[in-house]
Amino acid sequence: MNDYVPRPREPYDALWVIKRDLENIIAKYTDRGDHETAAVYKEALARYNDD
Repeated sequence: MNDYVPRPREPYDALWVIKRDLENIIAKYTDRGDHETAAVYKEALARYNDD
């Protein structure tokens, strides 16, 4: 992906970064109409949201 996201200079929560990136990927595939691929990433995101 070539979207620039400014990164904070302070330490970050790696789990939050993973969730953010998965949500961005899901949004892009959904916008393209590829709901099958988006569903795969939604399953992965669900595993991280079970905390």
